[in-house]
Amino acid sequence: MKKLLASTLLIFLTSCGAPSDSSKTTTTINPSSAKVYVVIVTHSEEEEKYNENEKLFSSSRELLVNFAQILYDEEVAWNYQSDWTFLLAATQFDKGDESTNGKNFLQYFKEDLGFEIDPHAHETQYNYADVAYLISELGVEPSGVVGGFVASPANESKLDYLQNKIQGNIYDYSWTPEILWGAAVGGHQNESELWVSGIWRPKSAESYTEDGGNLPAVGGYYTDWEGLDLLLSKDLDPNKIYTQGIFMGQRNLSEASISEFRSQIEKYKSDERIVWVGLSELIAIWEAEYGSESNILKYDGEETSKGKGEAGTCGDGICKKIEEKVCPTDC
Repeated sequence: MKKLLASTLLIFLTSCGAPSDSSKTTTTINPSSAKVYVVIVTHSEEEEKYNENEKLFSSSRELLVNFAQILYDEEVAWNYQSDWTFLLAATQFDKGDESTNGKNFLQYFKEDLGFEIDPHAHETQYNYADVAYLISELGVEPSGVVGGFVASPANESKLDYLQNKIQGNIYDYSWTPEILWGAAVGGHQNESELWVSGIWRPKSAESYTEDGGNLPAVGGYYTDWEGLDLLLSKDLDPNKIYTQGIFMGQRNLSEASISEFRSQIEKYKSDERIVWVGLSELIAIWEAEYGSESNILKYDGEETSKGKGEAGTCGDGICKKIEEKVCPTDC
């Protein structure tokens, strides 16, 4: 993984121009040199009561470890973001085994595979600080990435709440948000207004997709392979940063879905425009190579009934037509 990241940065440094400066005359560069930074994200949801069912935890853990292994083998980055029930179950049931080199699954993901670990919280019981605490209890330092939150409508937005240090509801532990990811609408319906490729600092709850705030937000665009195809088809400015999320829900993992996901990765591996990165790594690239210059490319594709936003997918992974199946709020 380290070798992959090093080579990725080398390719980037030698093929991309400096951040744009409107006060200077710029030279037109071949749009094919623009990079698209792809982030793969997986959520574990609190509705699955893993902490009350060791068998359910074990079977899900096995699939999750298999998924992590294929991502590692394919040399792509990954952000694992879990809510509290799976993490609490791990503190109870995960003693490590041969598949994880004797470590609990979270330590294995971080220490052996080099993946990024972020908190994800619906905050119905355990808030973001509580989830971060459970990550630390499993021997991993939680990142400062907010792994999904309600951003719209404005009167329900948690943007202001996330600007400050959060104190745990359950545990005496505090956690400070540093990076925003997974902006969503409650219920994950009609949220294409939040689908953005790029990095910026949301101005306010009323103007989420405008720059001018404090915390950087990484856009997931339309978080599916279709979204990636659409983004790659565009005439992109090589001096600006473009981001794409690919979401795979933990409860949607199966032998078949893992195999299909691997096949999708392999379709894009030869495309030199794509850089597979983690969220914290991406912010570092944005700061070092793009001068922290904001870019907001809004989704302009057709409206979709899949109920999919930056925060991920619902139910079986694809919500059918809205009149047939309404996406729940637990994505």
